[in-house]
Formats: sequence, C-alpha cells, structure tokens
Amino acid sequence: MTTTRRLFLFTAAAAAPAMALPAIALPAPADTIALRLWAERQTSVERLRGLTAAYERAWANVPYWADSGPRMIDETGAHCDAVVNWPLDPDVTAPPAGWRVVRPSISECKKLFDFQVEVFGATGKYREKCRATMRRDIRTIVARLRERRRLFDQLGITELNRQIEATTDAIIETEAQLFELSDSPNVSAAHLMMEVCQNCSLDDFAGGNGYSGAMAIAAMALKPLLPSLSGLIRDHAAFFVDNPELPLSGMPFAAA
Repeated sequence: MTTTRRLFLFTAAAAAPAMALPAIALPAPADTIALRLWAERQTSVERLRGLTAAYERAWANVPYWADSGPRMIDETGAHCDAVVNWPLDPDVTAPPAGWRVVRPSISECKKLFDFQVEVFGATGKYREKCRATMRRDIRTIVARLRERRRLFDQLGITELNRQIEATTDAIIETEAQLFELSDSPNVSAAHLMMEVCQNCSLDDFAGGNGYSGAMAIAAMALKPLLPSLSGLIRDHAAFFVDNPELPLSGMPFAAA
C-alpha cells in the first residue's frame, strides 16, 4: 500500500506541469523597476522637504543687507526697481528727487567709470580720481560679499544649498530613469504624477473652484489605472484621486 501510494504521488507530481494549475500573476518587469525607482524618488523628495524647511529656518536669520532686494531707493526712502542679489550699501540715502542705486554691482562701478571717461572726458588727475573711486567702491562690494559668505557658512546656508542641489539632482536622475521604462500601469501612473509636479504650481489643485486643468486631467487619467497599480505608486495615485481639492503641496509625492 505504502509503495503504491508513494508511486502515485510521484507520478502526480511529475504530471503536474501538464495539469491546469492556477496561474500566478507576476508583476511586469517594468512595474517592478518602477516601484523601486518611485521609492528611491520618494526618499529624495522627503529629504528635500526636510532640507528646504531647514533652509527657511536658517534664512530667517539673514539680515536685510545680505538678502536679495530692490536695486534702488527713491526720494521717499522706499526701495524700488528690480530685485537683485547684490548686498545692500547701508550708506546710500534717499535722493532729493529720482532714484539712487542702493545695491550696486561690480559691473555698475566699472560702467560708471567708463561713463565718466566717455561723456565727461575724464583725463589726468580727474581720471585718476574717478578710477580710485571705482576701485574703492569695488573693494567695498567685495568686502560685503565676503562677509555675506562668512555669514552663510556660519548659518549653515552654504552646506544646505549644496545638499539641496545634490538631492534635486538625485530626483531628476531617478525621474529620467522612470521616463525611460517601457509602458506599464505603474510606469504610466508615475509619469502622470511626475508631469503634474513639473507642470503645476504647488498651489494648484484638481477639483473645486479655480481648479487646475492639468491636475484635473491627470486625476481623471489615474482613476481607471488604480486597479492595476501596486505598492507606493498606487498609494500615491489613490491619494491624489481621492483628494482633488488638496493642493499639490499636500500631495505626498510633490517635491518642495
């Protein structure tokens, strides 16, 4: 009996491949790779959010003179004109009329000297005086730039900038790999969410008054894909679809 039973089991096992066994649905290779890359992207996104928050806290301690600001000041003392990144000259006061440059650049110092030479014909001692003034002003600007750099290092802003750039590059590289994958449900969903991040502002939302057309279309395209999605991609797509009135800044996959 025992021998016969063992023979039967062995024979049945050998014949099993030819029998109608239940099929096991395996994820497509592109789907599996997409899930891995999406997880890597999410790690970078969350790191970028933390770095951005730390940067904002550090920047709150930057004095006005070292921050970017309007290039000029008018007769009322109000700062005006285009915002530039040059440090403020605290010695510049409001003019009797018109405007004065309050955040001078090195190139402006050189242009002023050239203007004095070409228009007023500065020669001899007057030319040397104009040149000395240009050099003095440039040295003052350079000193402010060095002091700002020292301040940024002290506050950690320089290092935070470096880390933010490296993390942003990591996100861009991961997204480039995702865009190169062959089509699959997870890949398509990842593409839609990445395109939303690239083409919409953080204040945009998919439903309600003033909704973003691009976000609304992406949400509509994601909805029929949901049953075929898996892992973190499905979680993020479902959250997007289920929260149409939430701005992009509130989406878990949105970079800061």
